[in-house]
Amino acid sequence: MHVKFCGMTNLEDVLASLDLGVDFIGFVFYKKSPRYIKAQDVKEIIQKIPKQTNSVGVFVEEIEEEIEEEIVSIMNYCGLRYAQVYNDFNIQNTIRVYRIDDVLPQKLSDGLILLDSKTPQIGGSAQRFNWKILEDCNDLSRAFVAGGISEDNIFEIARYKPYGVDLVSSIETYPGKKDHSKMKNFMENLRRIK
Repeated sequence: MHVKFCGMTNLEDVLASLDLGVDFIGFVFYKKSPRYIKAQDVKEIIQKIPKQTNSVGVFVEEIEEEIEEEIVSIMNYCGLRYAQVYNDFNIQNTIRVYRIDDVLPQKLSDGLILLDSKTPQIGGSAQRFNWKILEDCNDLSRAFVAGGISEDNIFEIARYKPYGVDLVSSIETYPGKKDHSKMKNFMENLRRIK
């Protein structure tokens, strides 16, 4: 199972995550998020980490006009490998987010997907959706599961065998600053599963 730590805002947290063996690192470009980071800062971080790092730009599209070009431009500028988006776009290497209430969408886009709880705030809510509905999902082999995942419930979500898990608030001291001991505890619990 792959691990994505999202909401990165500084090099120290990124390096600590990579040292722990995290597979994907996420940077939030949504200005209303307390985890928002400027493209220039992301570019500087990306230049200081291994080239093979799976870096992800998280884009919450408020206006769909011309947003595709803007996403590609930011990805190229920063050197990001993936774009996490909330709509379908013709962009390579996307992780398409679906916000889940009580049921899974009838049709899911191709490629990697991320299933997150539908809450008033976008991302980092620490609220989970009913994971039992994952039993009916035929796409878990390419799905990240997000929303309320922590060191305390990793064993439960692992039973569903998703492609990966996405963590934000459960590994933070406060929004935007990671708690390295929580990150380490999570990864140690994950290794017990493997």
